Amino acid sequence: MKDERTIAVIDLLSSLILSHSGMLASEQYNPRQDADASDGYMAENRMWIKELRDIRQRFENLVTGVVE
Repeated sequence: MKDERTIAVIDLLSSLILSHSGMLASEQYNPRQDADASDGYMAENRMWIKELRDIRQRFENLVTGVVE
């Protein structure tokens, strides 16, 4: 798994996960005035974090030959 392209994909997915995690944390510590909008924003970021983690896991399994 030393291919530079593989490492780049994993790094970029990890960066996206961190970005959405930061947005989620920011919203939790400084929520919007509209509670429904805040809840929706946090739910959307949680969904993106989960999806991106799943994609990264499937990609890592694919390049390492792990069968699920």
